[in-house]
Amino acid sequence: MISVHPSDDQHSNNSSRSKRPNGLFVLFVLTVINAGSQLFTSIPGVFNGRPDKSVFEAVKIENAKLINEIKKYGQDINEDWIDIIRQMEKITLASLENFQLFSLLLLVISCLGLYGAFKMFKGYKLGFHLYIAYSFLSLIQYYFVISPSEIPAFTLIANGSVSLFFVLMYGRYLYWMKEN
Repeated sequence: MISVHPSDDQHSNNSSRSKRPNGLFVLFVLTVINAGSQLFTSIPGVFNGRPDKSVFEAVKIENAKLINEIKKYGQDINEDWIDIIRQMEKITLASLENFQLFSLLLLVISCLGLYGAFKMFKGYKLGFHLYIAYSFLSLIQYYFVISPSEIPAFTLIANGSVSLFFVLMYGRYLYWMKEN
């Protein structure tokens, strides 16, 4: 039977599509803040080149101070935390050693994340797929400048958990998005 009035299912789909979910807006703002800050901090690194030796020495001195403070005040400190600090120092020094490459990677990855978030905000599922690629590339970005064995599992688990959380939260709004 042909009906002039939309059924309840059609009406609910049209009304849910017309109004952007508030949660999607919140996720979009958080993504713009994070990926935008990555973008703006990576631009000078692409053009400025490698930092001088004083920056490398400053990183080593600050990490040595941090380890000494931990040992001084923490009698029962777990040596694993000191190893994590040393591994993070290696990652920082490798990132500084390959500063232009790392900054360029960060620039490309953050642009991908911003574009994906923008497409989802506009209501396209393509943005969700781009955001998944952004999350994965953000997780493995250090592998381009340092050996995988030097990266602490703690870092991958923490970053991977945040990325997975955002992907799952964005996934909740796939019903609102349309095909490309």
